[in-house]
Amino acid sequence: MSLLADIGAAYRGPRREMAHQVSIMTEPRILMLGFTACLLNYVSRMPDLAAISFLAEDDPAMMRARFATLFVSSVIMGPLFLYIIAALSHLVLRLFGGQATWQEARLALMWAALVASPLVLISGASKVFAPPSVFLVATLLTAVVFCWQWALCLATIEFPRRVTA
Repeated sequence: MSLLADIGAAYRGPRREMAHQVSIMTEPRILMLGFTACLLNYVSRMPDLAAISFLAEDDPAMMRARFATLFVSSVIMGPLFLYIIAALSHLVLRLFGGQATWQEARLALMWAALVASPLVLISGASKVFAPPSVFLVATLLTAVVFCWQWALCLATIEFPRRVTA
């Protein structure tokens, strides 16, 4: 399946889709998922940054510097931050009997971030083009969907269901 079809399937059946992602998991793919999620986060923040630069009457060089800084912090440092968060969550869940590998823990976080990315794009656009109440609702919905996806992904890999016949 394509990545967009997989994201859609994750909304319909998060556990089933996470099991599918584990079956096709490789470290380069996990890194690609993280970079893609961070790149989409960067794109979602561009309208707001452009509006800030316009209102501050920045010259073009200053605007380019703002975009470059945001790019480095979002796309270059973002996946590293996600790797750290995945490791910490895996360590905590190991204390409670988690059984996943480090790679599966990274996949769970990167996949949840990517699944929530369409809502991140909507939230970013609503910050500039919609009233503050719409932005607040979009942001809360994005946070809820991300936490929901991440919790189900972690539950799927850390505490697999044991089926006895």
